[in-house]
Amino acid sequence: MTKLSKAEQKALGAARGVSVHHGNLRIQFKLPDKDFPIRKSLCYPPTKANIALAELTLANVKRDIANGLYNNDPELFWKTHFPTNHNANVKQITVRESFTDYYSKKNGSLSDSLKDKLKTAQNWLDHYRLLDKPISKISKEMLEDVRTLTASGNKKGNFQGCSASTVGEYTYTFSKVLRLSLSRGNIDVDPTIGLMKLPEDDNNHDSEDDDVRPFSQEELRSLLDVIHVPRVKLMVELLAWTGLRHGELKALAWEDISNDFKRIRVKYNLTRHANVKPAKTKAGVRTVELLPAAQKVLRHQYELTAHLAPIIDTIHYKNQKTEQVARRRVFLSRGNIPYKRPELTTVSKQWEKWMRKANLAYRPPYQLRHTYASQLLMVGANPTWLAAQMGHKDWSMISKIYGTWIPNQDLHYVDRLAKKLGQ
Repeated sequence: MTKLSKAEQKALGAARGVSVHHGNLRIQFKLPDKDFPIRKSLCYPPTKANIALAELTLANVKRDIANGLYNNDPELFWKTHFPTNHNANVKQITVRESFTDYYSKKNGSLSDSLKDKLKTAQNWLDHYRLLDKPISKISKEMLEDVRTLTASGNKKGNFQGCSASTVGEYTYTFSKVLRLSLSRGNIDVDPTIGLMKLPEDDNNHDSEDDDVRPFSQEELRSLLDVIHVPRVKLMVELLAWTGLRHGELKALAWEDISNDFKRIRVKYNLTRHANVKPAKTKAGVRTVELLPAAQKVLRHQYELTAHLAPIIDTIHYKNQKTEQVARRRVFLSRGNIPYKRPELTTVSKQWEKWMRKANLAYRPPYQLRHTYASQLLMVGANPTWLAAQMGHKDWSMISKIYGTWIPNQDLHYVDRLAKKLGQ
């Protein structure tokens, strides 16, 4: 601890916002975009003259915050008032170490999906050799260049580039790590603030419409005819007539199904990390009213797995909390072993082979969920009811995804509406 003279103690006591830290003077102030105080070392000892200088420095800092220098040009603000690199003799924290710090700080509260996004963001930064750079050296201009390169691809043509939304997702995930580094004082400013928005891809204006490619009932029958794995065939049919997500289907237990096979209570989801977790949102916990086709599948499956002994599922909650629950899974893998992944099949390119054999244009298995929604909307299902069935908070998502699609698929849609109106 630094020993101060009486005169220095008196001067320091009168200097508001000035303190001693590790033998050097430090000032404290607030920034308009932060909800915590900023403390910066001035890197000189607490003599009486230096205490007066620290007061003057703090006054100048507050003046430039008030007159808008920080808001308009944060980099100039920091260079003006803190030009000395007081970390010169201290090991600089790298981007990689900052990610590790974030994992440690958020341990127990990270969802599996966020873990995957963090890993992808790390791979992105590593591709451009930024992962082992000091995080304090990552500038706004550097990120602008990397984002542009990622979106545009390379001239050789072996990388076509990512969509603007994908690059935005990478950046947003990295910003979570940067915000923690900012709060720890490892960086002075978040370089993601004020980044230029990337232009949307010219060929992606109708991405929502292009992504909805449901199966017709005839196509669904053709697909089911070529699937040679009985349990997968039943899962495909149930997905098409319930709108369940794959992870919800594989986490389903007989305890979640009513005795008359008319309702499913969706509570859990199987993640790619083999964890059974509660639904992400309140809307995700729901009761699905089953169509006769779905009831038929469950009655058939009941004879296959309902009599088997329960397994102990570990339900993973937030903050590393778990619960042991005895459940009888509806669908089981070979040898009656619980599934560990949500995908319909883990055999390489098996889904593509089935699609080709059925002479169908390729579309991913997730289109089975779109099939359920589109088929019901085609026959006049209430969008609000359908949103609840599918686990959406309200019907806005139904309207956004399927609103413009339905008329194009039903040429007599307006005629049927007019007839109901007596016109």
